[in-house]
Amino acid sequence: MTDFNAPDPNESPEDPQLTAGTSANSPERGASSASTAPTGRHRYLVVASAVVILLAAATSILFLTQHDSPLEQARQACGAGRDDWAMLGDDGNSVTLRSVGKERTGLKLEQLQCYLTELHVPDAVAAEIEGTRALDGRQSGEWEDMSASWTYHPDDGLQMIITLSD
Repeated sequence: MTDFNAPDPNESPEDPQLTAGTSANSPERGASSASTAPTGRHRYLVVASAVVILLAAATSILFLTQHDSPLEQARQACGAGRDDWAMLGDDGNSVTLRSVGKERTGLKLEQLQCYLTELHVPDAVAAEIEGTRALDGRQSGEWEDMSASWTYHPDDGLQMIITLSD
């Protein structure tokens, strides 16, 4: 005679359903749980898929956060006051800075100095900027992978465009 409560010799002894005293054919197990129970290979595929998705998400986040241009990073570090005082352009490849003048508001001297520091403007170029007079017209300078042009008038302050080189 067949004992229906005896474990099936073809089933793994580690099966938690069988070790709890139920057999593969018992009503407690149910047909739906047997068909939806993940196999070892299925679990591996689910875990591997989850790992791939998480790695792709992490890579995307790193790419997006590290993709800020030096000009965007300087704007975040130094502030903009108002948007028209430090305007990013050309998808983050240029920034227009406007300082305070006698008749106009703009970036304070400390903020302007912050931009020069953050963008690693050489002392020689910084000295040219500081020495610019209204009569000098548009001046320019280059360093590393950036270039700048600027004008100065006491009433309007400094207006400078810094561009990343290609």
